[in-house]
Amino acid sequence: MKSIANVYFDESGFTGNNLLHKQQKYFSYASVVSDDNEAQALVDHIIRKYQIQNGEIKGGKLVKKVKGRRAIDEIIGALTGRIKVSISDKKYALAGKFFEYIFEPSLQRNSMLFYNANFHKFVSTVLYIELTSRGAMAEELFEDFEKLMRNGDFNGLKALFTATKSPEMSPVLELIFDFAIMNKEAIVEELDGYAGEGSGKWVLDLTNTALFSILAQWGLEYDELTAFCDNSKPLSEDQEIFTAMIGNESKTFSSVAGVDNPITFNLKEPLNLVDSKDVHGVQLADAVAAAFVYACDSKNQDEHAKKWRSLIEDVVIYGSVFPDYDHIDLSRLEVQRNLFVLKELVLRSENKQCLLDGMPNFMAYMTHVLQVNPMFKQET
Repeated sequence: MKSIANVYFDESGFTGNNLLHKQQKYFSYASVVSDDNEAQALVDHIIRKYQIQNGEIKGGKLVKKVKGRRAIDEIIGALTGRIKVSISDKKYALAGKFFEYIFEPSLQRNSMLFYNANFHKFVSTVLYIELTSRGAMAEELFEDFEKLMRNGDFNGLKALFTATKSPEMSPVLELIFDFAIMNKEAIVEELDGYAGEGSGKWVLDLTNTALFSILAQWGLEYDELTAFCDNSKPLSEDQEIFTAMIGNESKTFSSVAGVDNPITFNLKEPLNLVDSKDVHGVQLADAVAAAFVYACDSKNQDEHAKKWRSLIEDVVIYGSVFPDYDHIDLSRLEVQRNLFVLKELVLRSENKQCLLDGMPNFMAYMTHVLQVNPMFKQET
């Protein structure tokens, strides 16, 4: 008999397309495997034991008090081995979206060349550092990018598509800035009619990507899945990618930078978009999602925050979006090569040359040159 599972989902930290929200720095999308009877029994037990008001578990409220954190911890303990979470630093996620929509239109004929070289992570991490430490210039650039993606108004994209530069701009950010300016036609063509329209209104939202990634991970453990998700606008706007997985029994993987990840799973039926008041498993997922947003905030140093942080390696899936500073460590050959790739792309843009012709050979050549004569010696 094939293995089947009901999987319940909910989020914490949802701010839609606004990834620069000041009070909500992290987005967590959590899942639990259970069934209706077990979920109801656990919810009823937690509500009685911890005297939770209004008859519903709300993780965002529970994490604010010690008693509430004890309740969430009991839920996590009861569901050991049946939890998977996707969690993202929103500013880093926005930096990744920036690469996807500003760089990729000009590189899409051979975009995997750049993804396999972790060039996207190099650019995204540089942007993240600028956004979190440099202040005004990067903040303005990202705010204008968000506005474009939310409403499709290219006229408002002042910081990105003008030639004005700030003296505070770092040399690498200046290269990124120059690339965007010189390739704006490709960017506009790619986004015109999509950003701000239909499902494009939610192009910066992280819900669909997180849900898909978690379902793909559960698909490695179960032959058939039924998904129950707390209703949200991004999911109600576009379910096409999930509908394609109904009855899909194939196991397909994608390889990026040497890492294989599942990209298929088998759904029994369309996503069930439900009200958490009516579906107890979703309430459990809500509590788990809130716990990991709480744990990722470094200012929380109580026993539960530390305990939940220790669980991250076990429950947080690959593909969660957090910066890895190794991708900008100039002692590493890969990073040195990616810096030269960025410079080469800007130079070709200036000279109106094809960005992709001979690029594999250029990358191989730079790898060889840097192996022989690195910019900085790697520490041993």
